[in-house]
Amino acid sequence: MASGAPKWVWIFTPLVTLSFAGFLLYLTTVPAGDDIDKITSSLTEQANKAKADITEKAKQAANKVVQDVIKQELPDAAKTETVNKAVNNYEFFEILENKEVAVEEVKEYKSTPKGTDKDGNKIQYRLKTGSFKSAQGADRQKAQLLLNGFSIQVESADINGDTWYRVFIGPFSNRSLMNKAQDQLADLGIQSVEIKQSIK
Repeated sequence: MASGAPKWVWIFTPLVTLSFAGFLLYLTTVPAGDDIDKITSSLTEQANKAKADITEKAKQAANKVVQDVIKQELPDAAKTETVNKAVNNYEFFEILENKEVAVEEVKEYKSTPKGTDKDGNKIQYRLKTGSFKSAQGADRQKAQLLLNGFSIQVESADINGDTWYRVFIGPFSNRSLMNKAQDQLADLGIQSVEIKQSIK
């Protein structure tokens, strides 16, 4: 051993040489670009074949299920060897797979704008608060409702030869206002009936 060289040089140099030789050996095992393409192509081909096999097995399983159901549903008189063979040879899955379904053309749905009916007429609401045989009864309720700030209409109607006096409040331009008035009437102990009207 030469006296001028440090000890670590004698240890480090063979290690570097061995590492470099190992790296060269590794490079000889890495496939070239063409080889990588071949491997990728082979793997893709195997994956496609496996996918086709799985699809075919799924079709066969579906056919078997359909065939078994049909055999169970057949009347006893029809359960002959000929019919069983016909059912077994029938490829139900392929028939269903290639079946075209005709879809009826449906008219385009058009939503009705809020506050209008299907013909586009504006809607308003009224509440009927009572129906009386005498005008005095209707007037009493009218007075009570006026004191509570409601807009009132009294209308007479001939029903089976008798005249009835009906009391209404409103009209309301939307359901929210009508509901609020209905709550106020309930607080007064008055039951009301909703009347929905189209304005042409």
